[in-house]
Amino acid sequence: MTRDESLKRLQAIKERGILALKFLEEPQTAETEAQIRLHIEWLRNELKDEFVRTSPERVQKTMTIFEKSVYAPTIEEAWKQSGISRLKVESGPTNKWAEALESVVYTAGKYL
Repeated sequence: MTRDESLKRLQAIKERGILALKFLEEPQTAETEAQIRLHIEWLRNELKDEFVRTSPERVQKTMTIFEKSVYAPTIEEAWKQSGISRLKVESGPTNKWAEALESVVYTAGKYL
């Protein structure tokens, strides 16, 4: 993956997180909750898929320096440390949702 492709992926993750946060700020209705869940599920899937893809050592041998030094660690941090992987999406939105989303947005945006 090129540097530009990596940056575009990080930008998409950041934008999706910001969008979910905006929905969290709105009065909660069934529609806004559905939108939040949709964005969180997308973020969880994207981060998990990228974490799994970039984690094996054999894969890291084929990565560019940017991927190894910036992209993969950023994905790992967003997946493992933000709390997004542990959110209970079936229940209603909580403060933990906002905290996890803010962490993902911050982490993804560090190198943009």
